Amino acid sequence: MSANAAIPATMGASATRNTELRNAIKGAVQAEIEAFRDRAIDLSHRIHGMPELGFAEFKSSREVANELRAAGFTVTERAFGLDTAISAVAGAGSFKAIVVAEYDALPELGHACGHNLIAACAVAAAVGLKGVAEQLDLTVEVLGTPAEETGGGKILMLEQGAFIGADMAMMIHPAPFEDASPGFLASTGFSFEFSGKSSHAAASPWGAANAADASTIAQVAVGLLRQQLPNDTRVHGVVTSAGSAANVIPGSSAGVYGIRAQTLGDLEDMVPRVEACFTGAALAAGCTVELEWELTYPNVVQSPQLASLYQQNAEALGRSFPQDPEARAFRASTDFGAVSQVVPSLHPHVKICDSPVSNHQSAFTEAAASERADQALIEGAIAMAWTVVDAALTRIRP
Repeated sequence: MSANAAIPATMGASATRNTELRNAIKGAVQAEIEAFRDRAIDLSHRIHGMPELGFAEFKSSREVANELRAAGFTVTERAFGLDTAISAVAGAGSFKAIVVAEYDALPELGHACGHNLIAACAVAAAVGLKGVAEQLDLTVEVLGTPAEETGGGKILMLEQGAFIGADMAMMIHPAPFEDASPGFLASTGFSFEFSGKSSHAAASPWGAANAADASTIAQVAVGLLRQQLPNDTRVHGVVTSAGSAANVIPGSSAGVYGIRAQTLGDLEDMVPRVEACFTGAALAAGCTVELEWELTYPNVVQSPQLASLYQQNAEALGRSFPQDPEARAFRASTDFGAVSQVVPSLHPHVKICDSPVSNHQSAFTEAAASERADQALIEGAIAMAWTVVDAALTRIRP
């Protein structure tokens, strides 16, 4: 007897009907997104052309809100106490999926991380899902989240009740490779300011406490510390000011540093070691130091179930996921990590360019508005929406 013969006919018919229903819903979602193609690409390019820094994304967030409102979503601007946060809801089903949009840019580089694509992809996916929300018993919410690069907008929104009651949360990030489940490090950072005493560099150098030297000592200490750091631990920073005249010994210097580690626990172990580099530098240079700490971004917990569904859906659209050493070695951090600690989540990478071009480079800014990026936007939106369809139909609780 064959394996198929052992299955009751009614069960086989039911499975066939379920497959037909799934395919019909996915077809409807794809058709909606394809019909929205030009608007989605135009939205991406508009945001790309007016880069705004974190918490100041007034034009970009308004563009996203207007597109969702025009598509029939109930839109709340200035959501969760943040001027540039958005909540847009469609459907009233028991399965709640949150699609995340970002739209902040980088200083000087503009959209060198492709957040214009993240925003447009989220809008397009949500538009595709809106028409099938009733069939899926689905509520779909787009959350526009400000200041991912610098301010931890998602963390602040979580504190105000965002993401509560969600069955899943998802977003797609552009990159130079395809990866359904990339690793993201926990991170934190701080600004520092050394205070010493300025003096004439020739006439009375002995009267100075050189704050520029303190910054240099701290940088050397961090450089030596790196020799003993675990894999996937990063410490990096810049000095933003350390005097302006060669004949004046600087009485102050300042900068910013970041620390990243595999997990929150690893990060907590690193913080006092890095902090000691700065307090020790102040002592050595006869200065004092003030450290102002930023929000901590937890590592991202990727849902393996959602990752598997997303990869299958993306592959069905012709995207491929080769074993790429560069993708495995790529490490960044995001405030989406805080979301993933409390909601089943997925944050895949979608390829828009080829190495050596990568995020936070001027060449990536150009890539984020290319024809290749436009196609990745549409296919990423379809794959993300299809993943929501699969999760809603099977009521997966990843």
